[in-house]
Amino acid sequence: MPPVLLLGTLLAQASGPVAPDPERIRKALERQPAITTAASTDESGRPVFRMSVRALTSDKPIWDNWTNVPSYIRPYHRGYHHEFLEMVTPEEFRAATLYPVGIPVIPLLELLSKHRATVHREAQEAQAREEVRQALAELLACRADPARAGC
Repeated sequence: MPPVLLLGTLLAQASGPVAPDPERIRKALERQPAITTAASTDESGRPVFRMSVRALTSDKPIWDNWTNVPSYIRPYHRGYHHEFLEMVTPEEFRAATLYPVGIPVIPLLELLSKHRATVHREAQEAQAREEVRQALAELLACRADPARAGC
């Protein structure tokens, strides 16, 4: 019974296609637009659009544990895993297995990736500057001698 009621409700709400009213559309186009912008153009007369996006960024990575409890208080392993490791690990290897202490690798990897991104961006900027410099030199050479090949 509920599917029949749902189908009946949907069919009652469905309406046929509405034909566009040309008079309404013409009147809407004749009205003053709600938003106007000052059109800026470049040297060739093409419109230029600029946008700036501002967003808050977090200093901590997404996978960071967002707790105020220090890491030396929180156990590294769950209780049952710790008990299992105590049972299967020989006595002479328990220190490294049950109480792992090591170098925090993730902050080092983050630092390396930031450095790599900076170096990559600077290389791309230098390459773009060189490309623009060459294009400008070619343009100036073509303006000086229009009969030159490639102009």
